[in-house]
Amino acid sequence: MRRLLALLLSCCLPLAQAARPAPADVAVLVTLHQMHAQVPAYLQAALAQAIERLAPDVLCIEVRPDHYAARAPEPNKVEYPGVVYPLIDARHYRVYPMEPASPRYEAILQPYLAANRAFTEGQPQAAAAFSAHGEALYAALRAYWTSPARVNDAITDAQMRAKHALQAWLVGPDEAAGWEAWNGEFLATIARAARENPGKRIVVLAGAEHGYWLRAALAKTPDVRLLDTAALLAAPAG
Repeated sequence: MRRLLALLLSCCLPLAQAARPAPADVAVLVTLHQMHAQVPAYLQAALAQAIERLAPDVLCIEVRPDHYAARAPEPNKVEYPGVVYPLIDARHYRVYPMEPASPRYEAILQPYLAANRAFTEGQPQAAAAFSAHGEALYAALRAYWTSPARVNDAITDAQMRAKHALQAWLVGPDEAAGWEAWNGEFLATIARAARENPGKRIVVLAGAEHGYWLRAALAKTPDVRLLDTAALLAAPAG
């Protein structure tokens, strides 16, 4: 009986493995919004080259669905009208907007913004110190960002992780909850894109402060094989 069971398992396991769809390859490529203009190695043209270098089949983008449908102006995320939308139109990528639609958008954002306003008004000295800390951090990172790979590497991620740990402690639980929920919306969209595009390559475009969170979460997400974006960008072209 045991031999028969072992024989059945040996026959069925390869079939089950063959039936499982291939995971999607996912690369998180962070963007700098208006700060692209302040980083000579990562101007919008370099971002466009990085996207094409990663050769996506699918793009997950940091805009609301209605904004993407209307190609609405993005005053802060200047890379979208500048290079992302033109690339989508030229390459015909499958696209998944990651920001939530209303009313989920407001449900997450309003308490988050209220917590930050309360921090600024209630603890002005601490708020000023944290603002100065952020300015100094970005000044140092702009000096460090001498290539697109560096904008996407473990050193940058570590700095952003530390910034948000400090921010959550200073501002309080509503700030932390909003940050987790916002990133969670991104993650849910990426996971859906992976399920709907097995074996394809997905490039996730998100602001630099989201990179560490998304990479850590995607490393544990089913149907996803997380790629090392910094290594891919640093490798010799070929």
